[in-house]
Amino acid sequence: MGFRAKLLALAVLIFAGLTINFSGPAFAGQEAFETSGGPVDTWNRPIEKEFVVGKDIDPVHFVIGVAIAMVLLLVASNTFAKFVPVPLVRALTSVGLIVIVWEMVVYYKLVNQVLLPPPTTVIIKLQGHWAKGYLQIHILASLKRLFFAFFLAIATGVPLGFLIANFRKFSDYVDPLFNLMRVVPPPAWLPFAILWFGIGNPPSYFIIWLGAFFPILLNTISGIKDTQQIHIESIQTLGGSRMDVYARVMIPSAFPTIFTGIRIGFGIGWICLVTAELVAVDAGLGWMIEDARNLLDTPTVLGGMVVIMMFGIFFDTIFRAAEKEVVKWQ
Repeated sequence: MGFRAKLLALAVLIFAGLTINFSGPAFAGQEAFETSGGPVDTWNRPIEKEFVVGKDIDPVHFVIGVAIAMVLLLVASNTFAKFVPVPLVRALTSVGLIVIVWEMVVYYKLVNQVLLPPPTTVIIKLQGHWAKGYLQIHILASLKRLFFAFFLAIATGVPLGFLIANFRKFSDYVDPLFNLMRVVPPPAWLPFAILWFGIGNPPSYFIIWLGAFFPILLNTISGIKDTQQIHIESIQTLGGSRMDVYARVMIPSAFPTIFTGIRIGFGIGWICLVTAELVAVDAGLGWMIEDARNLLDTPTVLGGMVVIMMFGIFFDTIFRAAEKEVVKWQ
């Protein structure tokens, strides 16, 4: 097993472990919901005392710690150049500098901490939400919606793309409709989604599906149409049937392009997830951010954004590693 395959397997195991870890508090919240008749663990949000900059985590010590970590990272990159990727070091150095400047700007009161909470306050807030099981409930709710809608987009986008690419009459009927829908941003469908599907998960499923569907559909069409004619003629010359052409030539040839569409669709679906959760649901990272905004709880708003960013980077890294393995043989 190669290094990339091991990395991919490790990431899958980590994600499975996180899902199991999240499921405990989430199921506890569901039990409380069923017992009391209301979303207790969602609405009974943790309300901590007012955060004061420098009281919970010393900003000076925090900045010094970040600076030391950056220096150690640079030393490690020079000492173990073969094992520490240079782009990763540069990226982490940029993030470290931003965090240091961000913390010190708030520490010296150049910006009101309500308008821009410092990193130390965001960290403490996230720790409090995690300790009380509040954060896990919203993460699990978002991941469930995302993966359900994402796999639904794959299950519909790939077959429809295959049919559009291979059957001209079918394409003439459905392609104009899809082009009309594609140019409308998925969040613009949210009012109609609520009217059509009601309150709850179905509207969010529809918005996320809509965001992920079209990249998968278009890449499937492109991959099928880009199949080289000489390959099709070769298998027909050898006595292959139309199904052989589909199964042994078109689909394998188009698979790398389809997988790229799946990766792009997942990213757009992740973006649409937050928009879909701003209304019509009572749990999820988007809902948590909107609820915190209503309470002027800006540390939770930024904390939710950080969690979304971390999961987005994590999933994109997994898809990029998998994509390299998929297209290696092309």
